[in-house]
Amino acid sequence: MKKIAFFLLAALLTLRVAGQSQADAFIKEAQDYLAKKEYKQAQLSLQDAINDINRMLANQVAETLPTEINGLKADGEGDINAGGMGMMGGGMQITQRYRNETREENEAEVQILANSPMLSAMSMYLTNPSILGPEYKSVRVGTIRAILKTEMQDSYDSESGAAKKIRSTEIQIPLGQTLITIQASGFATEQDELAFATKLDLEKIRTALGE
Repeated sequence: MKKIAFFLLAALLTLRVAGQSQADAFIKEAQDYLAKKEYKQAQLSLQDAINDINRMLANQVAETLPTEINGLKADGEGDINAGGMGMMGGGMQITQRYRNETREENEAEVQILANSPMLSAMSMYLTNPSILGPEYKSVRVGTIRAILKTEMQDSYDSESGAAKKIRSTEIQIPLGQTLITIQASGFATEQDELAFATKLDLEKIRTALGE
């Protein structure tokens, strides 16, 4: 338990971001409980520290996401869910949405999920995506192998009510212990969707995650 406390303290020093952190206070609290052999309380305090470090790490990763990609602008600063699930990085989820201001049907949602349970099966699917179904295929986002699924969906113009078919695509990109999922809508071609994914700068995300 003491080793975990020292590990969290060291990690905290590398994750300072804007805003007040309580992690150092939680770690000190856990050490005090350890000295009194109140192990359950020490465990809870360490979990609070992990949650706070996850929040700092998630904010650090969110800052790497572009504010605009190929004409689509980020919708705010994104959503962060950094509940603690195990050691550092567990339970961290970052969601950012991008919208085309001139074409309402053209949008994308990027979700970054640390320690995704889907990662254990991804390696098999990457080499043989047909296991998932004929609509899946293996693609490359830069140098990283990913899985892409596309279907055509109905879209309705908000003013005229006219209907048309648009592409709806999901791209899943494994990145170390993290899964990045892109839900893209209204892109003209697969090449446009992959160009969007490439502009996320996966290496910068990987560095921020410490992968």
